[in-house]
Amino acid sequence: MKHVTSDSIKPFDFGGLRITDFGPGGTEAASVAVVAVPRGGRHPKARSTKSDKYYFCLAGPVAFVVEGKKVMLLAGDLLMISKGEWFSYANTTGKKARLFLVHVPPFDLDAEELKEA
Repeated sequence: MKHVTSDSIKPFDFGGLRITDFGPGGTEAASVAVVAVPRGGRHPKARSTKSDKYYFCLAGPVAFVVEGKKVMLLAGDLLMISKGEWFSYANTTGKKARLFLVHVPPFDLDAEELKEA
């Protein structure tokens, strides 16, 4: 068992997104993070060559584009993005949004590719 408290994690800024990365939590199976997406916040076009990504919307909406297809993620929705799929997202509303993110296997910065659209 591993218990990680939210006050033990220091969030970091990623282009205006506030990410609280809980890491792999002592397992090689997955990693988890919470992403605060401010009004007007956006994630640039990216893909992972290693991990599938599971985005659960805690508060939204958040507008995603995955492989050219638009998806509006609302609170309570889950979006699964397979490794290798290009995606981006943005908060185009006047409300703050929050996403719960799971990487399977765990997040690896070296396996992430970013590019502008």
